[in-house]
Amino acid sequence: MNQTAREFPPFSGAVICYNEESHIERCLMSLEWCDQVVVVDSGSQDRTVELARQFPNVEIHVRPFDTFINQKNHALGHCSNEWVISLDADEVLTEENIAEINSLPLDCSGYRIGRRSFIGDQEIRHGTWSPDYQLRIFRKSCSVWGGTNPHESIQIEGEVGHLESRMLHYSYDSLDEFVARNTKYIHMMVDHLEACGRKTNATEPYVHCIGNFVKAYFVRRGFLDGAAGFFLARHIAGGSYLKYRLLAERNRENKAA
Repeated sequence: MNQTAREFPPFSGAVICYNEESHIERCLMSLEWCDQVVVVDSGSQDRTVELARQFPNVEIHVRPFDTFINQKNHALGHCSNEWVISLDADEVLTEENIAEINSLPLDCSGYRIGRRSFIGDQEIRHGTWSPDYQLRIFRKSCSVWGGTNPHESIQIEGEVGHLESRMLHYSYDSLDEFVARNTKYIHMMVDHLEACGRKTNATEPYVHCIGNFVKAYFVRRGFLDGAAGFFLARHIAGGSYLKYRLLAERNRENKAA
């Protein structure tokens, strides 16, 4: 990807990763225009770090994984510039994104950018995955990663704009990978909710399950993505049911203890 010269101000990129050899190169190529890119690796056992070292603007830090929030705040802490663009290892900026970023007035605290998400070679154009705006460009001095694990988000002070162009998000290589990773994330979310003292009841799993399916498949027109749209709506709904069912079970266990 061609570099785009930027006179003012300098940008830092931030990426966290673990065993991302199939994605890391194209992610870092799309950040070649940044003065500095901080990569925080969780101890990859593949070629992730080797590939990342090929980029002259990349500095690599190794930190054992505990939460996505802490990993991303660690990366942010090593960014030397006020303006930061944070990408996941499976996200890629397009030439259009880079040109738009370099034309931004930078007169607010941050910018959201939409994602074009893929499962394998299929782009998911509808449902709750599209356009999927994420706050990825922000001033370091007024931003910190927070939210819930694993759904971390930037907590920011001030006004936020958005880009017209959308970046590429190679979410999952297959539907099976989606199921496996989503199941892992559900258990992480339950751990977080329980630690925060969140309570639920026997009916909430069904309410969230039905509501999420209707939203993803009908309201957000996931049915237009064919079999993949139905698969995602069904599994997103099922994941929501599982999350609140597991939380309800833990609530009962804690009450009985």
